[in-house]
Amino acid sequence: MKTISILAIVLFALSCSKENTSTNINSFNTTNAVVQASVPLNDLGTGTYQGETGGLYPNGSNQPSGQYATDLMTVCTNIVPIDTFGNPSSVGKILFASIGGSTGGHNMKMLRSKTIGNPATNPDLKLISFNNGTGEASLNSIMNPKSDYWDHITQVLAGTKSSYRQVQILYLETDDSSKNISWPFRPTLIKDHLDSCLRVFKKKFKNIKLVYVLGRTRTFGAKAMWNREPSPYYFGWGCKWAIEDQMNGTPGTKYKGVHAVAPMITWGFYQWADSLPRKTDNFYWRYSETADGLHANFEGQDTLSSRFQNFLLTDPYAKNWYAAP
Repeated sequence: MKTISILAIVLFALSCSKENTSTNINSFNTTNAVVQASVPLNDLGTGTYQGETGGLYPNGSNQPSGQYATDLMTVCTNIVPIDTFGNPSSVGKILFASIGGSTGGHNMKMLRSKTIGNPATNPDLKLISFNNGTGEASLNSIMNPKSDYWDHITQVLAGTKSSYRQVQILYLETDDSSKNISWPFRPTLIKDHLDSCLRVFKKKFKNIKLVYVLGRTRTFGAKAMWNREPSPYYFGWGCKWAIEDQMNGTPGTKYKGVHAVAPMITWGFYQWADSLPRKTDNFYWRYSETADGLHANFEGQDTLSSRFQNFLLTDPYAKNWYAAP
């Protein structure tokens, strides 16, 4: 499905010989056939990277469209409080959980502190974290329904007096453990693993409706191959292609009807940026906002969670379940 020329591979390898830490994205003509620098997807738009069109959604767009957009609105407006048995209830909760590695867990922890008791948010919300920073929270672990990670999730649900049937919305942020960082192998692998995770979610969480992906933040000097650039940048491409699979009706990704095998997957706030502000929203990400080049420090986490919350409050779809009625 994703193709690339031998010439493009050679050019990309040359471009990656020196890590880019402060690329001025405005200096690149994103209408060219190939863009060698790692340009944020939302800035890339209709430009191309290694022959693939940018944008968060198909055709270089940063907004949902067509039947997918209609279905997304239907899903978001039908999210209501439910009890631990999965039944609509006036005393139930809208359970929104994060799942994956430690970076997403830190983001959810601060988002929760900005949500609970906030008059701008839905009072029926319940935010919990399934994240695990011990190495058992990769896509590989999540898509294996028999992995120890699912025992961890069971314990979290019991500890928060919640249930599998109560989970309606997930925020997924993690990676796999593959050491292959080649293009397009890595983003294609991420896409395939995300598709597998969605099918597991549908089986585990009977009332799951929606999964948000944010990509990953840019990293600086990370040791593990899957945490080192360009892997985090490629993770965003994998998210984009997983969403496109659903929009294109790819087998194994059906999200509606009696034969649905997955919840919808859609973008939250896209996190990957370089040190200069993005053209689309002025967001940037620098080493000074991290604790170790991978995890955000307090100031960085405040920025990420605030950006995500602003998305949830203002997005025409998400605000239907996250914002105060």
